[in-house]
Amino acid sequence: MKRFLLPFIAALAAACTAKESVPGSWDMCPGPRSIELTDGSVAINPNKLKMKEIIDPTLGADLKPFQQEECYKLEVGPKGITLTAATETGLLRGRQTLQKALPEEGSRAELPAATVWDYPEFSYRAFMLDCGRHYFPVETIKEVLDIMAVHQMNEFHWHLSEDQGWRLEIKKYPRLTEVGSVRAGDPVPGQKGHNGVPHSGFYTQEEAREVVAYAAALGIEVIPEIDLPGHMKAALASYPELGCTGGPYEVACEWGVLDDVLCAGKEHTLEFVKDVLAEVMDIFPSRYIHLGGDECPKVRWEACPHCQAKIKELGLKADGKKTAEELLQSLFMDQASTFVEARGRRSIVWNDVLVDWSNDVVGAPSKNTVIAGWMRPVSTEIAVREGYDAIFCPVGHLYLSAADGNRLKGEAYFRRVFDAPVPEDVLGVEACLWTERVSEPDSLLWRMLPRMSAVSELQWNAPASRDYSSFLPRVKRMQALYTARNWEWNPAEE
Repeated sequence: MKRFLLPFIAALAAACTAKESVPGSWDMCPGPRSIELTDGSVAINPNKLKMKEIIDPTLGADLKPFQQEECYKLEVGPKGITLTAATETGLLRGRQTLQKALPEEGSRAELPAATVWDYPEFSYRAFMLDCGRHYFPVETIKEVLDIMAVHQMNEFHWHLSEDQGWRLEIKKYPRLTEVGSVRAGDPVPGQKGHNGVPHSGFYTQEEAREVVAYAAALGIEVIPEIDLPGHMKAALASYPELGCTGGPYEVACEWGVLDDVLCAGKEHTLEFVKDVLAEVMDIFPSRYIHLGGDECPKVRWEACPHCQAKIKELGLKADGKKTAEELLQSLFMDQASTFVEARGRRSIVWNDVLVDWSNDVVGAPSKNTVIAGWMRPVSTEIAVREGYDAIFCPVGHLYLSAADGNRLKGEAYFRRVFDAPVPEDVLGVEACLWTERVSEPDSLLWRMLPRMSAVSELQWNAPASRDYSSFLPRVKRMQALYTARNWEWNPAEE
């Protein structure tokens, strides 16, 4: 057992009166699993932090391994504050809880004495940000990571490629950012064409590594997504030979699902994918690599001599539920997944690769592949039934960018998230924010907050333990925290 005295976050009983103190509170999101209040309260000077921290590898030995990794015990009493955890990650989670319990303002706090015992329900607690439609600078990404850390999230899913923009430097293919990171404008609602205001931006490999390091210090893993084989028009504009028609192509200035995708019949296309993924995996040490796989129209493949020749070569035939082109996509994605797995990683794909909008099973990816169920809650259920690790992220509950969700008022604003039917046997829960209509940092945060509090409740706590009536006072206190940190938030529920 090791003992630590860390100046970063600690609490020392201070000689001050309750009259001089600002009250702290254990009301927060996500709510800790157990808070046992003891007698009295403790006066704390947050500006003179000195807390005893203990790493005890036996703590939580009866929990699942991922739960033990993040479990912690926080004891606040007249003799001071002690934080015990099985790992450094557990210490991070406990520090975050103590920070939220203390007031954001004031030099002294009065915190109820308590023993907090806590650990997560799910190992995968993610937020996805689409930087393909609109680029956000590194400082904004770091602010998003700060918000995630406050809500005890541990996976940042970074969507880096789109029809409308390629956002990551790939040294072997420089035109991906020279050409693919710039579009001529954004679409104008209700009109043809675009607004003529260019949009551009990309992350150098050095900047991406900076984000990875910043996230790691917060206990967050960064999962990159390179979406295959659809949503690739920016790549096609950069390297037209990757498409079925050979172009010419332009970086898309319209939203939606576009017909031009990577050509699955050319060997060069697979070489490109492997080259890109090799550089991606050199930048991101994450356990998971997201390969997309969603919304890939087959109209070009149906008419492409290369794709049809590949279908014939492989002997692919429609079987009543799956077309030959759907089978071709399954094989293409399997080749990408195999390459990722050979590097000791696991691939994540959107549920399109396995199950469609009709709830029909249309693919058979490797069982080591993780399925992200975005279409409906049942998409995740089918993935679990088929033997896959699955992520619950249905558009109707967890797409924070959805316009109808952002228009909700009153209780319905939170209920859409809070009442999501999360299965108990999933890998985890992910909230997603797509940025077709989001181009400024404040607008981004306004869509995230305060619903990230509700998301965190789904991610951290068991479904059976969620209680909306106890959530409301806790989210009110989180809103005060957002205001104190100058984070824009939506007051829709008021």
